[in-house]
Amino acid sequence: MLQDQWFTMTGKDLAWLGRTLGGFRDSDVLIALLEEIAHTDDDLDRAVIDKAVDDRRAHQHRVVDRLSGKRYVSLVVTLAEAVVRPPLRRSYADPESIIVSQLRESWSALRIAATGVIDSPADFHQLRILSKRARYATEIATPILGDGAQAIVERFIAIQDSLGHQRDLASVRRFVTEWYDSPRAVRGVDPTDGREMWLASIDAASQINPDVWREPLAEAMVLIDDMGIGRSERADVHELP
Repeated sequence: MLQDQWFTMTGKDLAWLGRTLGGFRDSDVLIALLEEIAHTDDDLDRAVIDKAVDDRRAHQHRVVDRLSGKRYVSLVVTLAEAVVRPPLRRSYADPESIIVSQLRESWSALRIAATGVIDSPADFHQLRILSKRARYATEIATPILGDGAQAIVERFIAIQDSLGHQRDLASVRRFVTEWYDSPRAVRGVDPTDGREMWLASIDAASQINPDVWREPLAEAMVLIDDMGIGRSERADVHELP
């Protein structure tokens, strides 16, 4: 529905903004999880957390610098203008049919991916991406779907949170491993002992409700299947998977 040039340029700027904020967000999550795990064992080496805090400061300076620059200001102005005067193509299909078509695709992709999950990190990562896309598509389609859309969105959020938590724990594991393998690390304990203690605690945290995402996913699929019931005034919604 959007003009090609506007879509391409704005998409690049949004991707840049996402990368700018991503490292900062990851640092926040990393520190929170490290602190949470550290509360389970007072003997864990807190030098790891100190390193994460230092990294966060570096990310913060980078974010503040970039959000003070012209590129960010220009992006905000572009988006604000697009709200008032959307950069639409001169001719395009009925917007409702486009939204419903994209919604159908996102829901179907999630359903197909869920049937092929073999509990590998790659599968979980892909499933999380698809659940995010399905969530956003459902939120956009809420005016078409009506009140039932929010219940589906809530299930998608639960899926994201569960799979995201496992992904974040994997990132914590990688950070700890890289820290203890680094020659620059300042350690108050034996590197091998410190690493193994942290990894054991991280692995224990990873085993807490690792499959909690399955229930909201199943519930979401049922709600999706039921979405067309009693909605005869919208044939396209009836056909949703």
